[in-house]
Amino acid sequence: MKINFDEVNFEEKYKVGNVIKDYDDNLFLVVKSTEEGYALVNLNKNIVTGTYETIEELANKLGDKEDVLVNAEINVL
Repeated sequence: MKINFDEVNFEEKYKVGNVIKDYDDNLFLVVKSTEEGYALVNLNKNIVTGTYETIEELANKLGDKEDVLVNAEINVL
């Protein structure tokens, strides 16, 4: 896995498909569930957060100004 960290504004971080690193160095993938809304998948611990109806609600509840957008490339063998 190749990881680069980018500084972008708060609203740009929380989009489906983005990978975010939090203050505790956990990596989260922003996902959309077809029935339940939006959630974060913790890539370090293989767990999914609670779901939220909108991406804005997810960002407001779980996001932090110090979160960093990650430019990640994942290769599956």
